[in-house]
Amino acid sequence: MKLSKTTTGIGRYFAAITRLQAQVIESQEGILGEIAAHMASVIARDGRIFLFGTGHSHILAEEAYFRAGGLAAAVPIFIPQVLMLHESARMSSQLERMPELAIPILDEYDPQPGELLIIYADSGSNALLVQMAIEAKRRGQITVGVCSLEYARIAPISVVGKKLPEVVDYVIDNGGVPGDALVPVDGYPWRVAPSSTVIGTLVWNCLLAETVACLVEMEIEPPVFMSYNLPGALTHNQAVLDKWSKLNPHLTARTIKKNY
Repeated sequence: MKLSKTTTGIGRYFAAITRLQAQVIESQEGILGEIAAHMASVIARDGRIFLFGTGHSHILAEEAYFRAGGLAAAVPIFIPQVLMLHESARMSSQLERMPELAIPILDEYDPQPGELLIIYADSGSNALLVQMAIEAKRRGQITVGVCSLEYARIAPISVVGKKLPEVVDYVIDNGGVPGDALVPVDGYPWRVAPSSTVIGTLVWNCLLAETVACLVEMEIEPPVFMSYNLPGALTHNQAVLDKWSKLNPHLTARTIKKNY
């Protein structure tokens, strides 16, 4: 793709995000493979993959959920009216700094020992997400943190006294710059155009593809949804739902209660 010289912002972001995608995946292919192997092992035992993020990182939990080509075993941790931007942006920014919410949130979703939790936290420092990882490990879950290691190094330590890379089993570096915004603009003092959502989505779908490949190699049918617009999808998806709606609370009509 050849970009016009007049599209300076377009060209800068496209070039920067393209380089970053290659850097993140090529430098961490080994650890991504290890995590995917764990994911496949969890799913083979009818276990679940939980995903959690606050602020814009909740988009990445939603990316994994109930979509064509995606896993029925993916369980996003959604806390409406509390930690999602479309409900209350300012409140969610405050609540993600409250570590005491970790226990009631995990209690609601009740992840079991041996299941896996992926936490998206760009700075790796917000107290709730750090405490969530600590509590999940205490309950026997495998924990994965996706954050910018460069950002985490300079971010202030929360009341928990730790940062996400220090407390999870696996760390994936999203390669972002501190503050997330990637592109400098001539004549403007601040960078713009974040990278964490693009990279987070890339990381998840790499893990997804490798997990499915592992399951196929294990001769286990991957619990993957097809697009309902494809022939045969209705029957295929119903078979997936018949099993996984009993395991994934968001695939049932049940509403997650809020006890906090």
